[in-house]
Amino acid sequence: MLDLKVFQADSAKLIADRYAFFANHPSRPRKGHQSRAFFQALSALTGAGKTPILAQAVALMRGHFAAEPIVFWMSKAKSVVAQTYTNFSPGGKYSDIIDGFSVINVSQLTPQYIADSSTPLMIMATTGLFNNQNQSEGALNIYKRDNDLFGDKSPWERLIQRCDNGKRRPLLIVYDEGHNLSPQQTELLAELEPDAYLLASATLKLPDNFNKSVIRYIKQWVEDDADDAPALERLGALNDQGKPDPQRFITTAVSSDKVVEAQLVKKAIQFDGSTAPMEKCLDDLMKRLDILDEEITNRGLSVKPKAIYVCKTNIADDGEKDDHTKPFEHRNAPPIRIWRYLVEIKGVSPKDIAIYANLTFIDGNKPDEVNLFSKGENDFDDFQAGNFQHIIFNLSLQEGWDDPACYLAYIDKSMGSSIQVEQLIGRVLRQYDAKHYENPLLNSAHFFLRVDKQSVFTEAISGVKAKLKAEGAPIEIVENFGGGNAGADDLHPKEDVQVNLHHIYVDSEAARERIAEIIGDFPTFAEGSIDTIGQAHTTSHVVELIEPGKDGRVIEWKTEGHTNPVRLRWLVNTAVKTRSSRALAVIDLKDPKFDVRVQVQSTANKHAEKLAAEVVGSFYQQSELVYESLKPFQFGVLRVPKSGLSFTNGLYERYAGFNKFELVFANALDKVGNTWHRNPSSGGFHIPLLSEGDTASFFPDFIVWKGNLVYCLDTKGGHLLTDAVARKLFDIQDHGKTKLLVRFITEGKQTELRGKAIRGGYTVWKMKSGSPTPIHMDDLEKAVKECLR
Repeated sequence: MLDLKVFQADSAKLIADRYAFFANHPSRPRKGHQSRAFFQALSALTGAGKTPILAQAVALMRGHFAAEPIVFWMSKAKSVVAQTYTNFSPGGKYSDIIDGFSVINVSQLTPQYIADSSTPLMIMATTGLFNNQNQSEGALNIYKRDNDLFGDKSPWERLIQRCDNGKRRPLLIVYDEGHNLSPQQTELLAELEPDAYLLASATLKLPDNFNKSVIRYIKQWVEDDADDAPALERLGALNDQGKPDPQRFITTAVSSDKVVEAQLVKKAIQFDGSTAPMEKCLDDLMKRLDILDEEITNRGLSVKPKAIYVCKTNIADDGEKDDHTKPFEHRNAPPIRIWRYLVEIKGVSPKDIAIYANLTFIDGNKPDEVNLFSKGENDFDDFQAGNFQHIIFNLSLQEGWDDPACYLAYIDKSMGSSIQVEQLIGRVLRQYDAKHYENPLLNSAHFFLRVDKQSVFTEAISGVKAKLKAEGAPIEIVENFGGGNAGADDLHPKEDVQVNLHHIYVDSEAARERIAEIIGDFPTFAEGSIDTIGQAHTTSHVVELIEPGKDGRVIEWKTEGHTNPVRLRWLVNTAVKTRSSRALAVIDLKDPKFDVRVQVQSTANKHAEKLAAEVVGSFYQQSELVYESLKPFQFGVLRVPKSGLSFTNGLYERYAGFNKFELVFANALDKVGNTWHRNPSSGGFHIPLLSEGDTASFFPDFIVWKGNLVYCLDTKGGHLLTDAVARKLFDIQDHGKTKLLVRFITEGKQTELRGKAIRGGYTVWKMKSGSPTPIHMDDLEKAVKECLR
């Protein structure tokens, strides 16, 4: 089962809140008597979890309808649809999100499912089902009239009608990978007259006819709605000048830094470029794989790091077509050369290697041990089931393959290859187990680029940087080209230096007790009482099909009824999710009083929101940071450029990546004589932050050992921390004894933790008399010594 991240729950709530505002608005765009559809585009970094966000949005929107909705959930690839169906089905990792929904494949559709407005229905389908009227999926042709099952109408006509006792059910269209929406699909989907479209894509470009028939009316409505500026501001739909912004209203943009902070994607990308032969590049990749294996083993992790190899298929290095009639051992096709090198030279077992490409063979010249998948979607399930560690492909490895265990990639951009590196980033960006580890190498994607010349490498890296910048992704790029002094080394801590450091954990026992009291005091609501009823502002209408392909008679929509009831437990759980994933872990809602079904916008719903706010506030007030003496922090391999700087007292031989102030601070710190370490933010030591959000953590810039104390020094001055957070951060204890001290240091004179600094000297922040206190020093040497007092 999946617990939504705070940013995921927040994004879903924003979509649902925008729908409620749009659907309830007196001037909602209309086409005659019929209201026009709501639209929302979900824009998010690869790996952000677009599917659970959309599922949560659907679950929340359900509460705003007077009848249970039908959700038509589509994707282009059969493998993606199959995977999503599994995740939504009972026991699947997303099933809790859409609790209460009937989930079926479109081939299982019956008139009874369509007509049962007492149960929300989710229909899974590929776009190939309906964008060709002669195409069928399984035993169902959605356009063919079936007298035995659907009477005198086709399943498609039944979906258009979707009536129960003369009332039309709401319909939501969800399009995963929405960038595949075509003009033809637009026309066909419009026949269903949906209440809402939800489309997900990192890069969304909509067809002109969709813009004309759906988007332009919403944009005009937003532009004309200046009187509702406060509501639009709450919904994030005002521009920097405080004016209504249609583009912001129709797009839910997920902040990429929140995706990284939530540990769903890797924090860095390591690029190694070379003009060396393929074999040398593969040697480098396998060496890095061995290092990753060593780090994983040392930490007792179970992940088996995977590697992908991207190359041309039937074209040899000299640009000539490979002769597919030659014996396997004499073939020059890049996939075969890579396969032979991995097996014959590097000792990789053939059962761990897959070639996913349309590689040409003649009968009898493909060895049985070569795992070839050349039939596209028809081969994909078998490919997935193989769980291969080494995957060789061109650009045909389809959407739907996003294994978080993929850490390494070899990309052959030599001989004028048109392979775009930035298009492959998503293949290795997801973080294994959605958890950042205490070593940068385990939080990084590792790319090995074979190129003709350095300018090709530089251009490729520029393309990646531009893509990540456009997506707002705060992912570090580390690049090394060639060997010699331009390369990098994988360094271990100095052998003659011994240091002790332990993890920090959140002690929430006191918070758990207080939250239990809050839950106990929460009132009991009687199902069906006035406090559990919410007024529905949506409408319903009836369509009678006269002839297929022609418009039906539309009856005017009328406001009626109440919102759909949901479990109070679900409402409280959802409200906590939007504030804190840490607090969610300690809340216990097993009490039967949370079984009652209540309606959105009811008094009980409002009490649920207040309860969530109180629970989360108490969690952070009552929790403490504790030094975990039984769980040591492991300093592993650190990848440092050969051009990095050497220090006398550093824990590692060299360090790199300093900004101007960090460098002068490091030089001053090195002169003090204590062992110190430049802590990498991409996977170093961190301290949990007791604040709302997705398990935010603080990565100090420097760690220093002095006597029995550990000092965490940060040259940012804590400008991102509130006083309340910093108060618990400065002095961390274990069983009443101080073990770790945090110090902030800024250039200039500062009097407030988040305030501006006056030029001159340095300010050191410490805890005194229970409050963060600034101490001003004239020079850096004195400031460093003050940090370590």
